Amino acid sequence: MQPGATVWREVTSGTGEITCTVERRAILDVPSVNAQIRTRYDTLPGLSAVPVPPQAVASGWPPVWWVGCHGGSGATTLATLTQIGYDYGPVWPMLPPNSPMINVVLVCRASAAGTLAAAGAVEQWRRRAIPVHAQVRGVVAVAASPRRPPKIVNERLQLLGGWAPNVWRVGWQEVLLAADKPADLGVPPPDIAALRDSIVEAVSI
Repeated sequence: MQPGATVWREVTSGTGEITCTVERRAILDVPSVNAQIRTRYDTLPGLSAVPVPPQAVASGWPPVWWVGCHGGSGATTLATLTQIGYDYGPVWPMLPPNSPMINVVLVCRASAAGTLAAAGAVEQWRRRAIPVHAQVRGVVAVAASPRRPPKIVNERLQLLGGWAPNVWRVGWQEVLLAADKPADLGVPPPDIAALRDSIVEAVSI
């Protein structure tokens, strides 16, 4: 893939209907001033790092570590519905020295505040201002409402597509409104199942 090239892959469900659009780009060396202009902030927010407790790896090494870019991102719901990886909350996992690299998937809401937080987290990763074992595999933007996202959200996600290896967008999940807990659904909605498959492919590369 040439620097700056864009590849679009449409993930389909068993019915042939498009359920998730995956944006994959080569990482671009975009000056941070561009992020400041596009996000309208002089500085971007960032996540803190917290040591990994023993129980997080007690049953084996998680293939994916879900990290919310902010509270209410939807990371816990995605971890529950995809049934892969470990939900680590809105902090970077900090591992002991000599630990293997870990696959981190960042999650944000497709809102102005959510994508601003995601831009800050990805910028931390680009500058290596995070624990050395963390490797960001992509960002999931979860719809904040059934409506079309505002222009600033699409602009920021486009910017993130030039920074992160993958940007996944998950639509509004009306079915979750009638569930007491995400696990009550049993089978994940089609686009979340497609997201799961795409993430598994991404971390296996």
